[in-house]
Amino acid sequence: MTDKYKLKTWQELPLGGVITEGGNAADYETGTWRTARPVWCSEHCIHCLNCWVFCPEEAYKLSDGQTRSGKPRKEICEIDYYHCKGCGLCVAECPVNKKGDAVAIEFVHEES
Repeated sequence: MTDKYKLKTWQELPLGGVITEGGNAADYETGTWRTARPVWCSEHCIHCLNCWVFCPEEAYKLSDGQTRSGKPRKEICEIDYYHCKGCGLCVAECPVNKKGDAVAIEFVHEES
């Protein structure tokens, strides 16, 4: 058996799933892949940050805000459509949407 086809030991294998160069995803526009986009309604949002936690692309941007009692907290301030792929996790995980009284995030089909 030639060295080309010899099985490698675990010490010889390259690290799997590791991106060693920085900034490659931040500069790459992935938002053109989607067929529908989430639309966020600030009036109905309770700022639970579920959309931010479940978003695989970090498309939800946060700002500093306050609770009703004046304590500092993070709040959703916008959606970065440059990176949003339209996967729908934010819509599925929104507790306001699940409750059914209002819609904080909805999917809108994009025009071609």
